Amino acid sequence: MARSVVAVLAQLRARTQGLDGLGLPMHEPPNIGLGFASGIPGATEVPGVWVAGNATDLTAQVGPSAAAGALAGADINRMLAIADTDAALHEKCREA
Repeated sequence: MARSVVAVLAQLRARTQGLDGLGLPMHEPPNIGLGFASGIPGATEVPGVWVAGNATDLTAQVGPSAAAGALAGADINRMLAIADTDAALHEKCREA
C-alpha cells in the first residue's frame, strides 16, 4: 500500500554536555526521551543545582519553560535568603 505521510515519534534528549561531572540524576519518561530529574521548583538531588524548562520537562514549549525558569529562580532566591538569615542569626548569637 502506498504511503504519502509517515509520522515518527522523535526521541527527545536534554543536552548534558558540560554537566556530566555534576552527577545530575536523569529520568526517562516512556516513549519520550531522556531529561534531568528534579522537584517542582527545579531543585535536583545535587545541592545548589537547579534545572528548568525542557531540560527537565522534555515536551515543554517556550511559555512553560520560561515559567519553570522563573520558579527555579524564585526558589534559588528563597534558599539564598534563608542562608543569609541563618548566617545573620548565627552571628548575632555569637555576639550575645
